[in-house]
Amino acid sequence: MRIRTNKSELTVSDFQRIIQSRVYDHMRKVKLKRYYLGDHDILRKESRKNTTVNNRLVSNYCSYITNMSVGFFLGNPVTFKTSTEHEAELQTLLEIFSYNDGDAHNVELAEEASITGEAFEFLYLDGDSNIRLACVPSEEVIIICDATLEENILYGVRHYKIKSLDGVTDEEFVDIYDAQTVKHYSYNSSLKFLGEEPHYFDDVPIIEFPNSRQRRGDFEDVITLVDAYNLAQSLTLDDLADFTDAFLVLKGMGGTDDEDAKDLRRRKIISLDGDGAGAEWLIKKVDDAYVENLKTRLQTDIHKFSCIPDMSDDSFASNTSGIAIKYKLIGLEQIRSRKEREFKKALQRRIELISGMLKLKSMPTVDFRDIEMQFSANIPANIQELAQITNQLTGTVSQKTLLGLLPFVPNPLEEMKELTREREENFDEEHEHDDVGRDNPADDE
Repeated sequence: MRIRTNKSELTVSDFQRIIQSRVYDHMRKVKLKRYYLGDHDILRKESRKNTTVNNRLVSNYCSYITNMSVGFFLGNPVTFKTSTEHEAELQTLLEIFSYNDGDAHNVELAEEASITGEAFEFLYLDGDSNIRLACVPSEEVIIICDATLEENILYGVRHYKIKSLDGVTDEEFVDIYDAQTVKHYSYNSSLKFLGEEPHYFDDVPIIEFPNSRQRRGDFEDVITLVDAYNLAQSLTLDDLADFTDAFLVLKGMGGTDDEDAKDLRRRKIISLDGDGAGAEWLIKKVDDAYVENLKTRLQTDIHKFSCIPDMSDDSFASNTSGIAIKYKLIGLEQIRSRKEREFKKALQRRIELISGMLKLKSMPTVDFRDIEMQFSANIPANIQELAQITNQLTGTVSQKTLLGLLPFVPNPLEEMKELTREREENFDEEHEHDDVGRDNPADDE
């Protein structure tokens, strides 16, 4: 949650009002996480009157949408490159990322943002004074910015609950970060000061990773469609159960009692007398084609408005060329490029905060402007097709560009160095074999 203010400093009462105002945002994010985990409203469907059948089927498109979107976006980890003169500084940064399992951490941030529309990263120092990164649940965090065009972060608030030792009641706490310190409070409708400590970073050590400028989750706009599909599936199964338990109508057998009915069900035989006698099942006629068409339209709309393609579509298997696959993924690519822009800005702020801490430790500092961040979509590649393209372009395009087309070559420059080294070794080995047996130079005359 992000709030703007014209006040340069906020009081304790201001923070209390802000915390109390976040009820809707908190409820919204809790619902989105509930849907991602498969706890949909269909599970609270009431049974119809005069029936014990009440199927509650969950088709978890929400989880599918987030997993596909995040996998396409960060299935291939972000890579960082720089010029030769800044290699040492970049290596220091990469060591910090590695210490925090940076690739998995980035995926966790992207998943949180995909579900709730935004994710938050907290930076802190551990007991060994190492820089640590933590992904905090977005429903716990409030960012307070100034009203300028830059929207500089003034405060970061974390409002969270911890189960007491009895495992039943909750204890609430609030941490308030500013540019120098973090203040700790307990919370029970009002804030009670517990203490404060410096965080040592040169700014508020909180980074926002928005999923988009509107901070909307990837499946948030299709929740009503998912609810409708769940209901259609559940009611279809209810009708099937009703069909299985249909009533048997016996005509001309008015004297049939309970014992007769039990005998009929056991023996599976009905003996009917008279011209007007008969037996038939009392069932409700259902237009199966209409129901299936409705569910198909709902499925199509879910994929359309979430921009996540249906990978089970037969057309995917029949079009395996790189261009065909990219056309089918064009909507998902638009989502990915939007995520990339927002994620890149957040990573730049992360590097700035880390650089400030490295400066305090008298270690090599890093300027994000000297670092190139490279994102690559996790898309199936037709290696044979790419190899043909590189062969056709050899002599027309530089070797670095050609190697960059191949998805299994993460660093074209390093690959070129390795190729040169192998050629030199092969050249030396060939000449070494040529010189075997030439101990006497006169033999060459």
